[in-house]
Amino acid sequence: MIKTSIISLPLPEYTIVTQPDYRTLGAKIDKVVEDNFNGKDVAIRALSLTDHPELTLDSFTDIIIKTGTDKYDPNRKGVAYEEFSAYNADLQAYACRVGKDPIDGADLIKKFYENVLLDRGYRLRIDLLIIYDLHQLVRAEKVDLSKPGVHPRLEPYLFRFKDPDNKPQALLGIIKILK
Repeated sequence: MIKTSIISLPLPEYTIVTQPDYRTLGAKIDKVVEDNFNGKDVAIRALSLTDHPELTLDSFTDIIIKTGTDKYDPNRKGVAYEEFSAYNADLQAYACRVGKDPIDGADLIKKFYENVLLDRGYRLRIDLLIIYDLHQLVRAEKVDLSKPGVHPRLEPYLFRFKDPDNKPQALLGIIKILK
């Protein structure tokens, strides 16, 4: 069993009161990922505590370490649930080989600041990055052909666990983005 690395990244300058400096903050995220996971094939999942108001950063991290996922409530439906329900996906994440492919923390921050307005109506701050071993995941497939599903450009971001009974084995690390 691989030990999950817990990394704290203090970014007190990262707020969503005004538009964040995507490039500067993203470079700091990229550096932490590169310093800790260089050469690894990973899937990076970004999360905001705004979506989990009953949890603290530490309690959320503990849940993820224990379960291997942020899907701790089987009755909770995520954002765009209907759109993703046509797939056998366990999670959405960005896949890359650290040190070879861009991590693009700037794009993650930008998406959480700008793009979420389309499906939520409010902006989000990224509080956690879950780093998964890409070799412990497989691409999700569309299983309900009667539903329209997501835009084809989003399909590469949908994954499921190879071993759904042992999700924690897929965890390489969790990066806490501190205020």
